[in-house]
Order: sequence, then structure tokens, then C-alpha cells
Amino acid sequence: MHVRAGLKCVDCHPAGQSADDPRIAGKELHEIGKDDDPGGQVRNDLNDTMRDCAHCHTTGRLGAPVAKHRWLPPLHLQTIACETCHIPERLVKPIAFQASDVFNPGTKIPSKGKHLWIFYGPEMAYRNHYGYLVMMGFDDKPTEPFKPFLARYKGKIYPVNRVHTAWPGIEIEGKPGLMQPKMSDIYRMWTDHQKDTLQYPDLAKITDDNNDGVIEVNRPDEIEALIASVTALLTELKYPMDGKRVVWVMNDRVYSSGTQYRTIPKHDWEASPYGNVHKYSHDVYPARSALGVNGCTDCHHPKSDFFFASTLKYPFDAQGKPVTEPQCCLVGISHFWAMAGAWREAYLKPVLYGLLVALVCALVVLAGELHLAWVFWEHPIRHRLRLIPWAAALALAVAAITLTRQPDLLGYMLTTRFTLDANHAIIAGFVVVTGLVALLCEVGIHRPSLASRRRTSGVSRAAIWLLVALGLATVSGLLMLLKVPGLNTLNRASYTVFDLALALVLLGTVYVALRRAIHPERTTTHNGKLIQESVLSSKDRNVEKTE
Repeated sequence: MHVRAGLKCVDCHPAGQSADDPRIAGKELHEIGKDDDPGGQVRNDLNDTMRDCAHCHTTGRLGAPVAKHRWLPPLHLQTIACETCHIPERLVKPIAFQASDVFNPGTKIPSKGKHLWIFYGPEMAYRNHYGYLVMMGFDDKPTEPFKPFLARYKGKIYPVNRVHTAWPGIEIEGKPGLMQPKMSDIYRMWTDHQKDTLQYPDLAKITDDNNDGVIEVNRPDEIEALIASVTALLTELKYPMDGKRVVWVMNDRVYSSGTQYRTIPKHDWEASPYGNVHKYSHDVYPARSALGVNGCTDCHHPKSDFFFASTLKYPFDAQGKPVTEPQCCLVGISHFWAMAGAWREAYLKPVLYGLLVALVCALVVLAGELHLAWVFWEHPIRHRLRLIPWAAALALAVAAITLTRQPDLLGYMLTTRFTLDANHAIIAGFVVVTGLVALLCEVGIHRPSLASRRRTSGVSRAAIWLLVALGLATVSGLLMLLKVPGLNTLNRASYTVFDLALALVLLGTVYVALRRAIHPERTTTHNGKLIQESVLSSKDRNVEKTE
């Protein structure tokens, strides 16, 4: 998209006089702007000197459209990078797992040493990477769309590629870090074994447990077989092993035997402390194709990949199958809270929107009943006409249900889920106001008639319901806005509690409206003139005169 718009590399990666940052700006300075990438450990003193999305899309630079995002809660822009939503997929699959512990049987691999690099894609399928490069070249890569994984880097969520690793290593007693045997020696070990299985015979224990055509080290006996074989190789080469031992490394685990291992520190965004992590910044999609274009459920839904995609934790278990975890773990959110948000957007909000329709139907009935009570109270035709508002409300409900089954038609005739989600604050305000009106009606701000007073004592259950629901909405709403320090759990829960409270307010309001529609004689204005004293039975009139 940016290339079609005429942008060049230096528009984002400036240098010299075209640069804005004082670290790289200046005549004849050959300092090129760069991003802060977790895997780009070169010239870190120049991190964040390139122009990012905000440089152009908040200022209109080079004619870029200014992104407002008024519909999006500010919290999202503070914690989610632009690329996360605007790079929802990539077209060329990366390498997600790189192993250098077994022999790569792939064809058309250009050099001997490269047979010691085994590659797997994001879905943990074997990829003959170097063979593909020989067959198709570096530029002619096959397009295989996939969704990038997400990780939190320095407080923001980015689309990334995290490389997992497995390899034989050498551990030095009392010293941090690990060494790696020469790849040419490991290659010779495997080729010698293939020529004669009596050489390094333990390697025969390493088999293809997942039937993908490539052997892998994963079982305890296979780990011990590799460690024993590499130890024998180094001994044969007369490599000095005093104070050293051979280990097998998988991500952050350093195995000294098939069952014993220690973990080494790594960053949360890393899969392996020895594997690269890089953010995706190119191939940006336009707004109409970004995440969120269909509303909050693009991300907050139990079936959405944003939180619940299976991400690789360790390449293999004892059966040769990948060990996965939900993506929410990588972005720093527990599965419980991620599911709570998904439940809220996928199921609670539709109930909330459905109750809004129910409220409209109830108000139609109430308005019709009050009008009939005003005009035709003592007329026999009133009882026949009472069917009209109920029929109208039923027609509205049926139409709403029909439209929800046809989202495109609903968006054409009324609104879309995106519009409802984008105006959630306005909807919440409307719900609270209608709830307050219903509460005031219930507690008697309008003077009830004598007949109503004789039937009711104290505060109604509906009033208590509305009072509790409105109080819950107020408290949770304040927590959402203030984000009180030290109350992280309550702050996170407040989003779901707020919508639940709104649904309860609507439920109470609908009940009050329908109850008053069924019994219009219980509804009066402050001066008691909406329904005349003829509403009262003759018995009630006599009681009133006596009093």
C-alpha cells in the first residue's frame, strides 16, 4: 500500500539532512534511521530514529490520512502497536523453529554445512528452506498467508516472529553462557553414522516420532543418545573437555541428561535466548482490512486468534508433538481475563443490544397504553385497541430478530456491530438515564394514586433491582476511568462488570415499563391528572371521601 502510494525506503528510514532525529540529522552524515527491534542488536544507540506510523498518520505528512480512532478506547492505542491491527496477516511464511542437532535430508541444499539446519514453519511443519531458495531464488517466494504471532515488547503488543531453537551445546562449569561444537564436526558425525551405523551407534535411537519425514530429538533416550554421541565425537577429536560437558539445548532448557535440565533466563517476548525475535513492520494493510473493522469481536471472541491462537512453547514433547500455549500468555494476559473479555464481547454485549430492542418495544407498548388510557379510558373500544401497541411491539421484535440473522441487511437498514461498539459510551449513558427514570418512577417521585398506595407498601423490588444495578454500573465505570493504582484485578474486572450492570439496568427498566403498560392506572403525573379520578373504583372513591 505504501509502495503504491510512492513512498521510498528513506521516507521511513531517513538519513542526513532529511532526518528529523538529532542523532542522525546533519549534512553528509551516513546514519540511517532504525527501529527498536528485539532482534536487531546493531547500533542500538540509534533505536527509534526512524519514522513510525504516528509520524505521518497524526500529522498528515506526505499526504497521509490522519488516523483519529475516535471509536477505539485510548487504552488500546497505549498498549497495542499500530502494526498489530494493520498487519493481520503476512504472505510469506517465516521460520519458527531452527534445529541444528540432526541431519537435514532435504534435497537441493547447496552446501554440506547447511544440512545441519532443520527448519519448521509457524504450524510446525518441516520446511526445506535452503532447497526452496535454490529452486525459486530469494525473490520468488511462494505466497502462503499466515497470521503473525503477537508478543508484548517494552509495554506494547506487536506482531512478531519468535524463533525456537534446539542444538547440542558445551557447558563450562562455573561460567555463564554456552558454546556450540563446530557445525562441520556435527555434520561429519551424522554422515559417518549414515555410512556405517557402528560409528556413533547411539544415533540410531533418534527416530521420526511424528512421521513428518525428519528425525527429531525429543524423547529422554534420544536426548541422552545425542549427548553421548557428541561427547564421543569431541573425545575422538581430542577436544579439551576438562570442566566441560555436552548438553542438549531446547529453547531455555539446558538438558544434562534425558530427564534433568536447568532453565536459563530469557525475555518474555523470546522463545529462546539463542533465537531471534523480530517485529513485523512492512506489508501494512489499509484500515478497511485491519483488525477491529467488524467491531470488538475481531479480537475479543473465544474463537479469535488474537488471544486464543495456539502458539508454540516448545517444539516437541516426548511424542514428537508441539507444546503450545494460548497467545494471551505472550501478551501478558491470563487466560481467565482474556476469556472474560471474550465472553463479554461475544455474548454479554449482544444480550445488552437485544435488551435495548426490548426496551424500545416496551416503550412502544407503554406509550400506546397511556395514550389509550388518556383518550378511551371509559370507552368500550379501549380493550380492543389495546392489541395495537402490543402488535406493533411484536412486529418490531420479529423484525429485529430477522435482521440480526442478516448482518449486511442490518447494517444497510439500521446499524452495524462496529457502530454499536464504537458508540458504547453513548449507549451506556442512554441506559443509565433510562434506568434513573425508571427508578424515580418506582420510588414515587410521581405521586401514586390511592389504589396504587393500597396495593404497595415500601420500596418495590424493581426499585431495589435498579438501585443495585445503577450502583454497580457507577462503581465499575469509575474504576474503568480512573484505573486506581493497586487495584489491577478490580480495574480489569470492571469492564465486564460494567456491561453486566448495564444489562441488569435494562432488564429492570423493561420490567418497569411493561408492568406499567399492563396496569396503566398505576401511572400518574405529579399532579394526578394523566388518569382522572375515574380510574379509581367506586369503592376506592368512597374510601377517599371518608378519609
